[in-house]
Amino acid sequence: MPETAGRALLRRRGLRTGAVALDPAARRTRFLLPPGGAEEVPGLLEWLEWRGIELDLTVLAAYDPREAAVWLRPPERGREADLVGLVSAAATECHRARLLGAAQPFAFS
Repeated sequence: MPETAGRALLRRRGLRTGAVALDPAARRTRFLLPPGGAEEVPGLLEWLEWRGIELDLTVLAAYDPREAAVWLRPPERGREADLVGLVSAAATECHRARLLGAAQPFAFS
């Protein structure tokens, strides 16, 4: 997800995110999901009624944590993400970042 959306997501209190890496070259944050979580994300987005809304949210089937340029939250045993909460909050923050970044034309009446 975009770095701005990822950082906003990390500021949310009470959300279990698990490990989070930052790729500064791509300006993206990468949230590591529990095993099998990547396959569930498209169905969760549909269930959460985000289908058809353009989100800059990409699911990678595999990610080598050793490739992380910067750890914002390093992997830690026992600290797994709440998949439903994480996907819901990630979609919200991606959409919010997209709306804030969109140029709004002037309206005249």
